[in-house]
Amino acid sequence: MLAPVLFALGALPLISCLPSAKTPLERRADECTERTPRKSWTALTTDEKVDYLKADLCLMNTPARSGIPGTETMWDELQYAHIKQVPYVHFVGAFLPFHRYFLAIHANLLRTECGYTGPIPYWNETADVGHIKKSAIFDVEAGFGGDGTGPGGCIEDGPFADVVLHLQQDLNSSDYCITRGLNDRSLAMASQDNIDMCLSGGNFSAMWNCIESRPHGAGHGGVLGVMADLFLSPGDPIFYLHHGFLDKLWWDWQAMDLDTRLTAIDGNNTGFLSGGGGFPGFPPGGPPGGPPGGGFPGVPGFNGSNPFPGFNGSFPGFNGSFPGFNGSFPGGGSGGSNPFPFPGGNMKPDKAYTDYFYDGGNLTTLNHTLWSVGIVPNVTIGDVMDPRLGIVCAEFM
Repeated sequence: MLAPVLFALGALPLISCLPSAKTPLERRADECTERTPRKSWTALTTDEKVDYLKADLCLMNTPARSGIPGTETMWDELQYAHIKQVPYVHFVGAFLPFHRYFLAIHANLLRTECGYTGPIPYWNETADVGHIKKSAIFDVEAGFGGDGTGPGGCIEDGPFADVVLHLQQDLNSSDYCITRGLNDRSLAMASQDNIDMCLSGGNFSAMWNCIESRPHGAGHGGVLGVMADLFLSPGDPIFYLHHGFLDKLWWDWQAMDLDTRLTAIDGNNTGFLSGGGGFPGFPPGGPPGGPPGGGFPGVPGFNGSNPFPGFNGSFPGFNGSFPGFNGSFPGGGSGGSNPFPFPGGNMKPDKAYTDYFYDGGNLTTLNHTLWSVGIVPNVTIGDVMDPRLGIVCAEFM
């Protein structure tokens, strides 16, 4: 059922650590002959679920081919592609298009490298608001395993209990497990009221800002652990189903007015790079449309001093520290007053990226280049605007 044709990793040379190109990209004309179904996890049969989980495990055990220092598996290479450009694909106009592209890369690798032929699932987070720990997606046998009940918040059951991740935020290598801290408080930001609010946005900017701050924060914050780290989050396979849900929401919004919304794009290219922020990547003052105080998305009223109100300054069940991060939060600064700062603070835009976007300025356009560190060829935002065509070639169900 593989429809779009993408280059395999094995055909690629050692890839560059920064994007490089001399001329803007031309729009691609990838063939889409049979769309891949995108379905809610609960709509998959048990056999389809097991096959999907096996395919993810396959990527986690397939040796890396890119030559990127620190990567050992194809899973590492995907994580690297995300870590490398976090400041340029979050809280910018390219947020939704980049992640649509990134999801297509993952989906196609499942097929080309691991022989997966089933639907690509997403997590309908709204259906699990209020009972995340009972969600079918965290089933031990036909799901992604449960909560982080092991030392440091490591998951101890399910198919990914023994997975070892390698890359850190600074791209150095240091082994660690998949950690989680499932909680309903943060997932509440994926409520139907919030989804309706996002889909009622009259233009791309209103819709995107709402999705990135509310349901985006809900999934990352509801799972916590590795998923709460904006850099490392693709290490947890839940990441792809979470962003699959966000991609579906974007498509739902587009489908309301295809004539206009298949070309609707807005925003800038450098987001928060000159400021601070709470949860990694949120601009000063917090996410647009998010809770007051600039804190963790999905925690109403968080003011930056207590990440989880009601839990006395610590994450419940983890002895006063964030699961998996040795008593501190990922990227945390001195004093521990801000659990989710952006590492490096006050970063400046890197012209190696911004000149490569080819937008003719800082405003995001359909000509904007999307980059995957060479895993597959680059595309433009215009190439992924219609998920039914080109390299995405999907059908939401």
